[in-house]
Amino acid sequence: MEGYFKREKNKNYLVFDRPQTEKNYKYKMFEHYQIKGFLICKSYYINNSVRLQYDISSMQSLECICEKKQLTQERFERLLQGTVTMFSELNRFFLNADDVCFQPEYIYMDMEKFQPVFCYYPDKQETGAEQGFHQLSEYLINHLDYEDKQLIEKGYELYRLTSQDNYSIEKSIQKVLTMHLMDTIEEDTKEELWEEAEEMEYPEERTEEKISEGRLWNSLFGRWKNLPIIKEERFERNKEEILEESITELEELEETYGHTVLIKEDKGKPIHYLVALSEGGYEDFSICKYPFVLGKGREWVDGLIPHELISRIHAQLEEEEGAIFLTDLNSTNGTFVNEQQMQANETVQLSSGDVIGFGEVYYRFV
Repeated sequence: MEGYFKREKNKNYLVFDRPQTEKNYKYKMFEHYQIKGFLICKSYYINNSVRLQYDISSMQSLECICEKKQLTQERFERLLQGTVTMFSELNRFFLNADDVCFQPEYIYMDMEKFQPVFCYYPDKQETGAEQGFHQLSEYLINHLDYEDKQLIEKGYELYRLTSQDNYSIEKSIQKVLTMHLMDTIEEDTKEELWEEAEEMEYPEERTEEKISEGRLWNSLFGRWKNLPIIKEERFERNKEEILEESITELEELEETYGHTVLIKEDKGKPIHYLVALSEGGYEDFSICKYPFVLGKGREWVDGLIPHELISRIHAQLEEEEGAIFLTDLNSTNGTFVNEQQMQANETVQLSSGDVIGFGEVYYRFV
């Protein structure tokens, strides 16, 4: 399956065209219900084909995000938590998990909450859900923050669990999410967990070892849902120390990100510039590294453009054999080159003197 992108006014769409066999009730279900965890889809029947149009406005693909920055433990866990939510909705609407696209380029992320939004493409997946999710877990291993030992352990455990025959996606995620949880809570809380586990009832035919393990995992998973409460209690006990560390971190961030910093020039590479044309105190950018990402999301970009109409990850510049190319990264309000609006995710070659508009903020490329 291969899709393409389409822009209509301030909306961006991922589009698939496929031969029409018969009208599928699943298409209509996604049109009439906004199913949590899935892209909104509309179907159009044209001659002997059906066009599936998914709204991806204001979102970024997981592939695009992983190319820009390694996943932290928090974001890795949010991705897995969102997957659990998605499976819950599948069960609620009696939908087939094998129709979910697990390819990173077709998983979109809500950038504000960093929640995954999946593409449901009925009856046309090349792999089943279990194989597709295993391939996703393999992809994620290569895009985790390798300085976080605990995160790497979780990533490899997910890969190991999904390598087994007839594994359960939801149970594998549950086990990974509760890893190391006992390390984050106090001794008295651990005793409470074991007491809760002992009170749980399990079928007699299960072995004592499995009963004990199952009780503990269920208890841990239930407590994991209340982890913010546990963390809040610990914060109250150590808030002076935590606040002092936070202030130091904020001061460092302000020093680094308080304004758009020009990239230091590398004399070994040709330098290009984006010269601000719009009023409002926007700074120029000197560009000597690629890809160079622009947007208003401080943690995601190389060039910060603080404007409400700029997407968090708006566009990027890339170099290939000495030529410079500009790609719109599914921006909400569009990217323009010499007043011509680009399509979502479209790439164009730039020439010196081109005027580039990111939303309503304009630069000259030189």
